[in-house]
Amino acid sequence: MNIMSVNQLTSLKKGFVFVGVFLLVLSVLISLSVLIGLFDLNDFEILGHSGLRSIAALAVLGCLLAAIGYHDG
Repeated sequence: MNIMSVNQLTSLKKGFVFVGVFLLVLSVLISLSVLIGLFDLNDFEILGHSGLRSIAALAVLGCLLAAIGYHDG
């Protein structure tokens, strides 16, 4: 069973999909590590923006890259 079904995609699109899913998983892992206390949310503060906003930006970027990779156009 092929979960992400990337066999028919070009190598560039496969790269977008895998990087996008990686960023999404990374943001989930960072969020969980903040919740259990391994990291403080202020550790992810970048240029005055809150840490939560930085983690959310990773998730949004991951979703956008995966969507671009799966686009048929």
